[in-house]
Amino acid sequence: MHIHIITDLEGISGVDSIDHMDTDSSLYFYACKRLMVDTNAAIRGFFNGGATRVTVTDGHYRGKNFIDEELDPRAEKINLIDLYNTGIYKQVTAIAQIGAHAMAGTPNAFLDHTQSSVRWYNYYINKVKCGELAQAAAFFGAYDAPLLMVSGDLAACEEAEYFFPKVATACVKEAFERNKATLYDLDYCEALIEEKAKYSLSLFGHVKPYKVTNPIEIKVEFTRADYCDEVLHKKGVERIDARSVVKKIDKISDYLSIVL
Repeated sequence: MHIHIITDLEGISGVDSIDHMDTDSSLYFYACKRLMVDTNAAIRGFFNGGATRVTVTDGHYRGKNFIDEELDPRAEKINLIDLYNTGIYKQVTAIAQIGAHAMAGTPNAFLDHTQSSVRWYNYYINKVKCGELAQAAAFFGAYDAPLLMVSGDLAACEEAEYFFPKVATACVKEAFERNKATLYDLDYCEALIEEKAKYSLSLFGHVKPYKVTNPIEIKVEFTRADYCDEVLHKKGVERIDARSVVKKIDKISDYLSIVL
């Protein structure tokens, strides 16, 4: 069983402030240390649950957040370009998302956004408002790989449970405003992620791949009209109002086909 983990930074344990996202801050380095703790906990859980191969992609801000020497050596790091260009996604049995955040506009969610907190206001697949959780699940679901496990703040876990009934979730904190969160005990979080990762493999066959009906319409509402202007040159993108564009595709062929 080949499990692929996609990580993000906002939903990692120990990360409780927007200041942790500042790459020039010492808090950012701490966030990266916690990223490795959470990721390794999931890796241990998956191997203990019976996985034969675990691959990992650093999915936050250009994929430069891993401390490579701290990654569990049993796992293989696959950068975003290689993940999509080499066809590895076609070999994956199931996926997990570690450090997830909720979609843009979610109440009581820590650092909620979809793709860009500055540019993107709302994102839809076939008129269903969703975020990065559903985006990744739809991509891998097109190749029959279900999303089995998610870790993140409470809002992210609730979003996962809404879109993917029966998915295993590991909640590591709760937001009390968008840019601040109340953390759970770090040892508890590490143990919980490992436990949920192991347990999630028992869900295989019960949690179905997230399948999107073809043909597919992707819609993005931007925060400003000029951000809309910047994507009009892309293939298949059509403007429908000052701040919104749609793109219609026959089916999901690669990750970029469901972004823009």
